[in-house]
Amino acid sequence: MTDDKRPYPDLHAHLDALEAQGLLLKIDEPIDKVWAAFQRPEEIEKYSEQYQQSKLVKTDGNTKVVDYRVSALGQVNAFTMELKSDEAAKKIDLKTIESSLVDITGSYEIKPAPDGKGTLVIYKAQQKDKANIPVPVSVQKTAIKDSFDNLIAGMKKGIAAEGGKS
Repeated sequence: MTDDKRPYPDLHAHLDALEAQGLLLKIDEPIDKVWAAFQRPEEIEKYSEQYQQSKLVKTDGNTKVVDYRVSALGQVNAFTMELKSDEAAKKIDLKTIESSLVDITGSYEIKPAPDGKGTLVIYKAQQKDKANIPVPVSVQKTAIKDSFDNLIAGMKKGIAAEGGKS
């Protein structure tokens, strides 16, 4: 294949395009069960080993503030997040309120799977390293994906504990 037929001029452009699309995982549960699980972020510590603490600090309407302690890259990161739910759009906007290591701004979008079986969760975020951790960007991106995978695995366990599929 010649260069002019490739959709991306180089690997970095391809990776940037994939990152812009966000991370996506499917949960084999109805959208209402998945949405309900995302409305209980303070419970994730019960279902995920990576989340050592998830403590509800404040609720104001459709906005929650949650303190987390999360193990990643061999460190425990303590941070406070604001999560704002838009039920009509099935979207949760999130942003870091307090953290010494990283600032995150992003969202989770909850959508029915195209095949009508299950629910898609799309995570999009921008992350700003505040501590200048000497870890390659590729390792940081892998850690972000692993954290998302662990979150979804925890959500699945939480949904199962609440009765699973309807």
